[in-house]
Amino acid sequence: MASGIRTPAAPGFSSRQRLAFLVVAVLGHLVKHIFASGFYIVLPEIKTGLELSNVQVGTMSMVRNIAGGLANIPAGFLADRYAHRREIILGLTLLATGVFTLLLGLATNYWYAIIVSSILIGIISFWHPAAIASLSSIFAERRGFALSLHGTGASAGEALGPVLVGALLGVLFWRTLLQGSIVPAFLVGIAVWLILRSLPRPEAASFTMRDYLASIGRLAGNRRLLLLLVIVGGFAGGGIVLVTFMPIYLREDQGLSSLTVGLYLASGQVAGIGAQPIMGYLSDRIGRKAVLAPAMTLLALGYTALYFVPDGWPFVLVLVASGAFVFSLMSIILAAAMDVVDESVRSITVSFMYASTVGFAGLAPAIGGFVADAHGTQTTFILAGATVGVGAVLAWVAPWQAPRET
Repeated sequence: MASGIRTPAAPGFSSRQRLAFLVVAVLGHLVKHIFASGFYIVLPEIKTGLELSNVQVGTMSMVRNIAGGLANIPAGFLADRYAHRREIILGLTLLATGVFTLLLGLATNYWYAIIVSSILIGIISFWHPAAIASLSSIFAERRGFALSLHGTGASAGEALGPVLVGALLGVLFWRTLLQGSIVPAFLVGIAVWLILRSLPRPEAASFTMRDYLASIGRLAGNRRLLLLLVIVGGFAGGGIVLVTFMPIYLREDQGLSSLTVGLYLASGQVAGIGAQPIMGYLSDRIGRKAVLAPAMTLLALGYTALYFVPDGWPFVLVLVASGAFVFSLMSIILAAAMDVVDESVRSITVSFMYASTVGFAGLAPAIGGFVADAHGTQTTFILAGATVGVGAVLAWVAPWQAPRET
């Protein structure tokens, strides 16, 4: 084993129970990403309301992503240690997301907004370790496909969230919208808890935080996993630059309404809804590298092209084409990570993967803020493309391992 932690094997699931877990995981992931993507549509309104500069916006995004990355460490521990209580972890994640979205709606100054939004993204991070590790075990023989379906929920949420939030901002003040978000979060969180508590659960695990941290230390010696950490860091860094400054570019430089901005960002996710299961299936059949390396290259070129193409339909078409790869790539990278670790450390590995985004995704938006103030917001698209390009180069040269059956 790669770790001193010994977690019980996943219990047997009937076909109906497997389907029920998959449906809840996908729909819960969809709701989570409505909240995550909706934040960036509200961000220009927060910027105006609190009178922030691009550097301050970039710094907020940097602190948020560092908080989100670091939150994966305790999130992974809880997902492994309390795997038999995953319904509580996933249900409370959605409920707490609503609570802190409400608190963000009460923000009156920059530092309050940074603190609350950072706690919010940290709470959102608790979804992935519990959901992805469970799916990896329950669907071990079709891991890439299952994780891609889970990612499809993210794509659907990222497509629906901007449109929904953009439309609501046309009739509601941004503070009212954020404060009212606690109602759907509460309802969905309770539904997730009620459904999952009826499904089979593994026995309670028994280990300490010290054991857990020691396991992370052992994972750090896995060279293939370390390469994947850098690859996911480059991918995430470029994505967070784009999602931070794209709404500001469209809202301020192009003068578009919040609803139109939402439609632009949603268009960037529509293609991913259909592309993810296909790419996940192909990664199971022909290998992770054969899908991941060319897709990351195309994503890097797509982000860069946004700087050069004319506004209007050409811009939207490039955005749509790029969106086909965003969550598809994350699902495949996670599946590749599950391929190179043992059953006992899958939640830890998911945490490790998301925590690794701190380096690239943490610093990239702050750099993007300086670039935007110095050279214009549109220049951040080149920065996004270059950052993803780092991960693409490594995806081509990194050694890969065939999926292990469990």
